[in-house]
Amino acid sequence: MSTDQTEWPPEAPASEADVLIALRFADRAARKAVADELAGTGLHTGQELVLAKLLHLGSLPVAKLAKVLDVEVPTATKTTQRMEAAGLVRRVKNSTDARQVAIELTDRGVELAHTVREVYDRAGRRALAQLGPEDRRLLRNLLWTITTTIEP
Repeated sequence: MSTDQTEWPPEAPASEADVLIALRFADRAARKAVADELAGTGLHTGQELVLAKLLHLGSLPVAKLAKVLDVEVPTATKTTQRMEAAGLVRRVKNSTDARQVAIELTDRGVELAHTVREVYDRAGRRALAQLGPEDRRLLRNLLWTITTTIEP
């Protein structure tokens, strides 16, 4: 979708619905930009978030990973099983409780997690090319404010 300035002048008032609709379209465009950049990496959309979170947080039990990703446990289980089969993550038993298993990145997973960061940087440069540093900071802060306000 392209936005036409004659249809939606920047100075026009923005209702709450207008803002959420714009956010949905921005999210859709961002997902497509990331998916385009991921082409050829062997990753499926969504797996890059698993890599990024595990790189940032270290090993996590599947239930905690699901919570961090805001998905159901069966979804996280299935995703990590596919990623394990691809050699990106491995299951590690807890040293004090063998019933507990955590998911951690393999060396290949770490390498690909860094690639994911580069993918987001490239997609972000395209998405934010017309915004200066102060606008980017403000946008990031506003988006996090919206996120934390909406989430229970």
